[in-house]
Amino acid sequence: MKIPAKCLNPNQNIGQCISIYDCVSLSHVVRNELEAQYRFVRLSQCAGGDGKTPFVCCTNDTDFNQPNGVEKKRVVFPDMITTERTGSERPKVAVAFIEPPLCGALAISNKIYGGEDADVNEFTWLVKLEYKAEDGSILSECAGSLINERYVLTAAHCVTGTIEEQIGKLVYLRVGDHRFSTSEPCNEEDREPYGYCVGIESVVVHENYGANRDIRIREQNDIALIRMNRSVKFDEHIQPVCLPTASLQKELIEGELLTAVGWGHTGFSRHSSVKQKVNLPLYSLQHCRHIFQKYFYVAAEQLCAGGVFRQDSCTGDSGGPLMRLYSASWIIEGIVSFGRRGCGHENRPGVYTRVRNYIDWIAEHMEAW
Repeated sequence: MKIPAKCLNPNQNIGQCISIYDCVSLSHVVRNELEAQYRFVRLSQCAGGDGKTPFVCCTNDTDFNQPNGVEKKRVVFPDMITTERTGSERPKVAVAFIEPPLCGALAISNKIYGGEDADVNEFTWLVKLEYKAEDGSILSECAGSLINERYVLTAAHCVTGTIEEQIGKLVYLRVGDHRFSTSEPCNEEDREPYGYCVGIESVVVHENYGANRDIRIREQNDIALIRMNRSVKFDEHIQPVCLPTASLQKELIEGELLTAVGWGHTGFSRHSSVKQKVNLPLYSLQHCRHIFQKYFYVAAEQLCAGGVFRQDSCTGDSGGPLMRLYSASWIIEGIVSFGRRGCGHENRPGVYTRVRNYIDWIAEHMEAW
């Protein structure tokens, strides 16, 4: 067994990065369902531990009420700090991406997970996109991922083009929601038990989305940013996912299992009643191109995963995340883009926008306030 790495806990005390199951003080919080102290446990997550995940910075502390003063760790892009503008237009300021452990939190629970239902505290960055149809009804047809207090990352096809013609105009985002069937139409003044609705200030679609008219080239640059009209407050049920910045990237290997989550088709109903999670094997770019060579071209900015019978992301998950677990944090590697036909068919993977190829684009198009 390797020597545990040193770390700082939310109280800024030195500890050892070990499995939570080996940490007496923090496992006590989880076993006894001490909700008020869960946030301290989440902020105690660390990387480089040994044994069973999740790993936490373990000390002898018994005061678990200090994390409100912890400064968020972010990645800064110094070459993008400011550019001068004229008139009343706001200057563009560099956005600092949130880093672990304050993003992509691995759910810590006293439950043993089974089946495909996600726990209420899992994947708390998943956002529903809500559209207003011509008859005034509200429909949820896409998903997105919260990446900071003001921005949601999604697919371009979820905010422009055919969806506007066939479904309606995007009007709201529902954050922090777990159940689908019990959701009422959005009202910004109302709050669900674990979520609420937020209005939309602006949408940025990749400038080259749909630019190529070659029918063999499908959904390239299928990525968009939605800026909410106010900041959301992070809590146990609303947290951002981590972006694959340079420090969080590792080589993606064929056969590696990535995780998709959403409210899409389950095979029995149009939408599942609660968030669903599924592990999907990754395909190499060459393998994916070979599979689809008769139908369309798969670009280097896309990736493929799935192709397992009855295991796939489906229509209702468009725009949602495909994630990799890095130590104790979830990193969004893909955005659900499209599939050939149907869902969950053998040797027919889904196609995703490869997020790591768009980190610079994301940073360039986000405003800091």
